[in-house]
Amino acid sequence: MNNNETAPHLIDAATNHDSLHTISSTTSAWDEVAAIISGLIGGGRYGLKIRIPHAFVMTFLFGNKLPFRRKLQVIAKLAAEHSINLASFACLYKILLASMKVLSRLIPQNDGSGDGGASVHSGILRRLIKSVVSMVINGPFSSSLKRTINPSVSTPAGLPQQPYHAFLAGAVGGYIVWGRYSSVNYQLILYLASRILVGCIKLAR
Repeated sequence: MNNNETAPHLIDAATNHDSLHTISSTTSAWDEVAAIISGLIGGGRYGLKIRIPHAFVMTFLFGNKLPFRRKLQVIAKLAAEHSINLASFACLYKILLASMKVLSRLIPQNDGSGDGGASVHSGILRRLIKSVVSMVINGPFSSSLKRTINPSVSTPAGLPQQPYHAFLAGAVGGYIVWGRYSSVNYQLILYLASRILVGCIKLAR
């Protein structure tokens, strides 16, 4: 399978319209919705673009015994699966980024205030829950990241507010979309795993 052009563009297909959004003091909810729709359309379009030629060649090359109509059905099925999966991943990725962007602004990062006259046990429990949720949303190094991020400048719609957000959204979205076994998903996972391994080796040097 020729997947040399597949993996580097998985996220590009989800973010190919983000250059239209400029940095401003506030990012409206409509900008985030537009980024999600843009990722959905871009992912589906790119999935069709790269899968139809590949499925066409592979089906007619190795499916000699299949009737012509059956070949067309196989090509359509593979192209539709690739397109739907890529569009779903791009859409879910953008939704998770937008959700974590909102939650990171709403959740205080271990400021330890606001307990008032609450009981000791309930105050400790609330602090513990806040700490766990804050660590999940903002990452384990949220305190140091808070000093490096300028709160007066909002992140453009469709982009992660922190690098950790991109990692978490990609991991969750990848597990949900690409975790189901199929021939298309299996080919993509094999190629992505090899690219990740090569990248880790280069970083370790």
